[in-house]
Amino acid sequence: GKVTVKTTPWKMWLEICLVFVTLFILFYRYVTKSFGKWKSLGIPYTKPSFPMGTYNFLSGRHLDDMSAEDHKKYLDQGYFGTFLLGKPVLAINDANFLKHIQVKDFDHFVDRFGDASNKKLFSGGDTDKIWGQQLTGINGDDWKELRSAFTPIFTSGKMKGMLKFIKHIAVDLNKEMEEKAKQGEEFELKDVYGKFSLDALASSAFGVNAESFTNKDSMFVRYAASVFKNSKLEIAITVAKFIPGVPQLLDTLKVNTFKPAETKFFRDIILQTIKIRKQTKERKNDLVDLMLDCIKEDTAGNDEDEEESDQYEKDMKLNHTRKGKHNLDEISIVATAMVLLVAGYDTTGMTLSFLSYEMSKNPEAQKKVQEEIDQAYEEAGGEFPDYNAIQSLPYLDMVIHETLRIHSPVGYNTRSATKDYVLPGTDIVIKKDDMVSWNAKSLHFDPKYWTNPTEFY
Repeated sequence: GKVTVKTTPWKMWLEICLVFVTLFILFYRYVTKSFGKWKSLGIPYTKPSFPMGTYNFLSGRHLDDMSAEDHKKYLDQGYFGTFLLGKPVLAINDANFLKHIQVKDFDHFVDRFGDASNKKLFSGGDTDKIWGQQLTGINGDDWKELRSAFTPIFTSGKMKGMLKFIKHIAVDLNKEMEEKAKQGEEFELKDVYGKFSLDALASSAFGVNAESFTNKDSMFVRYAASVFKNSKLEIAITVAKFIPGVPQLLDTLKVNTFKPAETKFFRDIILQTIKIRKQTKERKNDLVDLMLDCIKEDTAGNDEDEEESDQYEKDMKLNHTRKGKHNLDEISIVATAMVLLVAGYDTTGMTLSFLSYEMSKNPEAQKKVQEEIDQAYEEAGGEFPDYNAIQSLPYLDMVIHETLRIHSPVGYNTRSATKDYVLPGTDIVIKKDDMVSWNAKSLHFDPKYWTNPTEFY
């Protein structure tokens, strides 16, 4: 007869518990295996904890602020050790080291994150993959190809053409400010400037009118705002992607985890815009048209005839030779337009808000910048100054830079080494795939570089 093996309920639960305990021990070992690295090298470091490492992403505090505290703690050190989850990260606290990493020896630090980290971070379904195709999400030659293809869009000649979109949106901004002034009530500057930056980006990068100033129920505004709001659950899902096996599972099941509805909305808008442009042959000479030009087979993407009018444009040039024609498509345009949204919307709104705030606190600076702008209008015959005139206003430029120094929109930055590198003047070897980080806010307030770091001057 048949032999039946019966498993009592307590044995079954014991086996389940043993499986989970074993998995937990393996995961614990996976995360903490490098926690002793900085101590063994004699490098000062912040004590990590399982499973987040140095910084608890679920604490509700911004990474910029948490890392800035550590940089202040080790102000007299040129570097110190930290951990992102289980990954050792060498935090740089000296501007001279950064000059090597970001400029002189940049070929060693082209990537923001390593390939392995990017594959985990952007694992999932089709909309997650779009985020992985942005300039901030690709590495190596792929990054160089995309950057080389789209760099000509941002030369001064092309930017002059963008000015008409900004001027149009500025009319709405002026009307909004006039209405607020008449009401005589307090209002949130970030909301108003956020409308301005979003409409400008929507018009130039997406080819649509976001209607931020005129339509309170604008779907574009709603989804754009949603991209910047991350719940603890969304943060936890992102962290979970670094657990072994999770990225492969998400890829297999094609599960979209990061803002799928919002991503699909913006993707569909851009693809629809591209489709209409191709059908009607209409040109607005906005970023959509310029990016379409870049991916055409008969366009190499280089404007050899366009003059490099300033040092910035010279710095944009990469020492990179293409291997045949670039492999760009419409999704490349979608990804690039979306990174412009993420990089430009909130940062522009915050910078303009803080600039206005600083002007209100520093009336002499406000008067001086107003006089410089008035002079530019006078020289333009009372008309709106052209692009070159605006770019050549020195005091306005200084005011913007000082605002960015005190109120940096992005603090925490990372780079992943693409090859072994010895930190100049030390015996520290940053090996391939090792990470370095720095905090711009900390450097901007370091008394070693600024005589009055907390003052706007």
